[in-house]
Amino acid sequence: MSDTIIHFWENIATTSIGIIITMLGFWFTIGKNMVTKAEVVEIIKNESPYSQDRQFIMERLATNKETQAAFASALQRNTEVMNELKVQIATLGKTLEALEDRIERS
Repeated sequence: MSDTIIHFWENIATTSIGIIITMLGFWFTIGKNMVTKAEVVEIIKNESPYSQDRQFIMERLATNKETQAAFASALQRNTEVMNELKVQIATLGKTLEALEDRIERS
């Protein structure tokens, strides 16, 4: 029975060594050339056309925000000018009515 146990442990040791050698062989032939996650992130960050497109889009959005702010400011000024013109037109209308009344009385 002790011979059986010895053969059992010999088989486990041999199998374990075979697995380790296989894993090392795999690592040296395939695994060491695999790209790491950090390398993939760096490649995507620097070499992807999406990053250039994203930068262009962000610049355009910033420009559009500035333009929109300028339009909003101009619209506000135009609204104020229109209100002033309405007041002036109303004043001129009253002045014209007063002049017409004076002419009719004369």
